[in-house]
Amino acid sequence: MSNYKNIFVIDDDPTNNLICRKMIEKTGFGENVTTYLNVQDAVDAWEEVQPEVVFLDINMPPSTGWDFLDQLKAKNIENDKVYMLSAEVTSEDRKKAAQYEQVAGIIIKPLTPVKLGEIK
Repeated sequence: MSNYKNIFVIDDDPTNNLICRKMIEKTGFGENVTTYLNVQDAVDAWEEVQPEVVFLDINMPPSTGWDFLDQLKAKNIENDKVYMLSAEVTSEDRKKAAQYEQVAGIIIKPLTPVKLGEIK
């Protein structure tokens, strides 16, 4: 399995952030996992950390995962390993994800070792 140096998990649910972080660390998928509860904190930290992989919740009121992707695009930041996370994925979500080159896939929560293995 790939071992990425820096990974962001962005989700407004602290429990899901903890589950993702533990799963990533336990499987050896990544070394440094940083979690964020909102889009803006993750965008602000991007330049300092420059994650290789991002696990991004689609719905995080008041912002969304799409807002995060739009902010990266506005700053000319490219990352082609963004995985959208959602408890439920609609056909609209899939259509919208296809409009973003950075989105490598959509994962239905929770993140599991099998799902991480499929990413490598």
